Amino acid sequence: MQLSQACYCKWRRRHGGRFQGTRIMAGNDRTLRIIVADDHPVVVLGIKALLREHAAGMRVVGEAGGGRELLALLARCECDLLITDYSMPDAAGAEDGMAWLRRLRREHPALPVIVLTMLRNPALVRGMLGVGVNGVVGKAGMTRELLLAIGAVLAGRTYVGEQVREALAEAPGPDAGPDRVLAGADLSMLSRREAEVVRLYASGLTVTQIAERVCRSVKTVSQQKNDAMRKLGLTSNSQLYEYARTWGLLT
Repeated sequence: MQLSQACYCKWRRRHGGRFQGTRIMAGNDRTLRIIVADDHPVVVLGIKALLREHAAGMRVVGEAGGGRELLALLARCECDLLITDYSMPDAAGAEDGMAWLRRLRREHPALPVIVLTMLRNPALVRGMLGVGVNGVVGKAGMTRELLLAIGAVLAGRTYVGEQVREALAEAPGPDAGPDRVLAGADLSMLSRREAEVVRLYASGLTVTQIAERVCRSVKTVSQQKNDAMRKLGLTSNSQLYEYARTWGLLT
């Protein structure tokens, strides 16, 4: 598959040796420099093998296993494209998810970014695109879609993978009411009490305060919150807050 040659030539013609403000290497070296970030080493190895086998002219110049490590790497290593996981929490409590994507955009506003993720949550996908991510690809479709995403991004387009597009198509829009938004976020339906807990937690109440307000035990409320996050495909409290903020659930 000679995707890289055609896309690289188009990139060179359009940007005169630059891609949205990032520098390519001078001289006869036509290599597209890529940084890969994922907290699962097997995913990084898979990406490198895919690029090595099918994308001559592209080279992985750096790897990171977390958001903090990635930002430090970008500060010292020039690249032309970033391929990264969405959520990469670490033991030091570094920002993950939308918070670090926003920081990434503040510090590297012109860097083309493709996010690989297992998440199919429409609100989070829209949030990624809203902060300036150039492509979102489901990890399940990585082997067949990553090169397509790279080609689209190099051509100046936004790419959304097939599974991600299906999730967006199935979901209600952000103007829908809170209960419908929550119910449409995934194939699983939140119970009325789970939806209530999500809204109250996102509004700033602690689990203990919610339990007092709704007259349930702390253990029950905590379980309902965890069940809701599982159904919505969320893995951290920051993602839950971001989901609520994106879909207008905060009061």
